[in-house]
Amino acid sequence: MGIRSLLSIVGKDFRIFSRSPLSALVILLVPLFVILFMGYAFNSFALSGIIVGVYSESYTNLTQDILNGFEEQNLIINKFNSQDECISSIKSSKIQICIIFPNDLTAIGSSNDIVFYVDHSRMNIAYALINSVEEKISAQASDLGIALATDLVNVLSSAKNSLPEQNVVISQSISKLNEINDNTHDIPSSSEIDNAITYLNDANNLLDSVNDSVAKKKIEDTITILNSIKNSNAKITENIEDINTLSDQTKSSLQIVTVNIDSLINDINQISVLEPEKIVSPIKTKIESINASSNNRDYLLPTILALIAMFGGILISSTFVLKERKTKAFFRNFITPTWDFTLIFGSYLSCLIILTLQFILVFAGIEWILKVSLIDSILPVSLVLFLSLTLFIFMGMFIGYVFKSEETTIFASVLIAAGLMFFSNTILPIETLSGSFKKFVLFNPLVVLDISLKKIILFDFNYSQILPELYIMVGFIVLFCFLTYIGRKITKRML
Repeated sequence: MGIRSLLSIVGKDFRIFSRSPLSALVILLVPLFVILFMGYAFNSFALSGIIVGVYSESYTNLTQDILNGFEEQNLIINKFNSQDECISSIKSSKIQICIIFPNDLTAIGSSNDIVFYVDHSRMNIAYALINSVEEKISAQASDLGIALATDLVNVLSSAKNSLPEQNVVISQSISKLNEINDNTHDIPSSSEIDNAITYLNDANNLLDSVNDSVAKKKIEDTITILNSIKNSNAKITENIEDINTLSDQTKSSLQIVTVNIDSLINDINQISVLEPEKIVSPIKTKIESINASSNNRDYLLPTILALIAMFGGILISSTFVLKERKTKAFFRNFITPTWDFTLIFGSYLSCLIILTLQFILVFAGIEWILKVSLIDSILPVSLVLFLSLTLFIFMGMFIGYVFKSEETTIFASVLIAAGLMFFSNTILPIETLSGSFKKFVLFNPLVVLDISLKKIILFDFNYSQILPELYIMVGFIVLFCFLTYIGRKITKRML
């Protein structure tokens, strides 16, 4: 491979490239404008400008509190007159999500659910919207749950403190009932009164012999009193027996209540969690980002760089090959003793220089205009971009040699680049693909490049940690370099 021949080929390609200064300027500057526009457009930390459609037959105070919380989070609230109107607005892209609130939503709950309507065809935003809105409703529900749990805990605490005191009162009541039962036994029985009356009658008979009328009168009065007491005592005894029966039943009931109170106190004491927050949400979750930055622009930067490399490499190289085939010198190149590989490498080198100039401008804009520093990772990023640009250049050159017409070449280049983009994480996550097809998509050059750049830019991976991706790109380079050589040979035979 002669250096002079190689430099001559590169010089010829640049003369062709510079025939239209405006086109050359567009090729060099458009990627810069794209990266700058992306940087300013996605310089945000969360979703913004989200319009939330809501409908309810009756907006309760709790529903209004939830809507006020949405507005505090910079969500735009749009109330609709019917559920169908709200859903239709999603279909016409006037709103991003529709929420149907029950008309009886209060702090104690509702008989119906809060229903979310989203457009799942926008999978890249649908779940983010649901999580964002549902998180705010969950926070409101958690506050209500904590308030209810606080009331419950206060009741339990009050019961825990008052039940032992009530137990003491019940024990004292049982003691009083026992005293009452003991005191009822001190009342003289009817037989004792009868014995007293018998003694007095005997005494009265003895007084008949001594004619002591005064003493006899007193004894008779005493006997009368004792008979009256005897009659009253019968009724009292009957009532006391009823009182004792009821007292025993009361003591039995109080003892059962004491046992139940003791069991209840024991159950309350065994409750280990009395904090309202832990009762409402016993399991705490926390989401930590593995990235130091949470700016959407930083997350998107590796993907944009990968897309610029892919589209630039494929389109520029295929266009270079096509223009070369249209020149009169194309036939002369075949009859010269210059190796085919020298001609291929010369075209590759020309494309690589142009793309390198593109990325120098891109990195300058990222560093000095967007204020995103890539200095620390510039070497591994440069290596990955060099391999990826080499891969896409040879892919584009192969396309340029396979197709004859300019229209077909450009269409095929754009279609292949779009296909690589569609089967990557750019449009939808590759995890949404079927399992068998996903295995092949993981070897998509754009996916490999995107993963490599994310590992370096976002996670500060070193060379050894991206070796699998580098090996895949080297394998594709060898493959498309060989296919380009075969394509040029086939083109040579078709002249």
